[in-house]
Amino acid sequence: MVSSLSDTIEQANKIFGIVQLVLGLFGLIALIVSAIGMFNTMTITLLERINEIGIMRSIGVTKRDIRYLFLFESMVIGFLGGLSGVIIGFLGGELVNLFFNLLAKNFGGQTFDLFVSPSWFIIFIMVFSTLIGLVTGIYPSKQAASLNPLEALRYK
Repeated sequence: MVSSLSDTIEQANKIFGIVQLVLGLFGLIALIVSAIGMFNTMTITLLERINEIGIMRSIGVTKRDIRYLFLFESMVIGFLGGLSGVIIGFLGGELVNLFFNLLAKNFGGQTFDLFVSPSWFIIFIMVFSTLIGLVTGIYPSKQAASLNPLEALRYK
């Protein structure tokens, strides 16, 4: 049986493609779970702040301002979630790279980077997580803006 180096590289690329697909599916599941969590957080925030919304509305804050307040809060939550994910992922990748490079040096091999963080991907993650925050905050912001100030002040 004869095999060439290109056959070995092709098989390695297929394996890495499968690993990327599995990791992408894990990321998609994590994104769905985090979006549900953000929606839940904003809904609970709405329920806890009904009296505050009633006070704000009674002193002249407009429905639009209430809506923008909730949308801004949800976008900040999304942005900070994306930022913390990028930081944890970057640090984790750097630690794994450091570990494998130390192993490679000890066994006489060349150093390499197993994990890289392209800047376009980091920017995409930050924008996408902020957009997810915006989308998950639309319904709670509409509910907060539509509250009757008198009913909100009576709410316990």
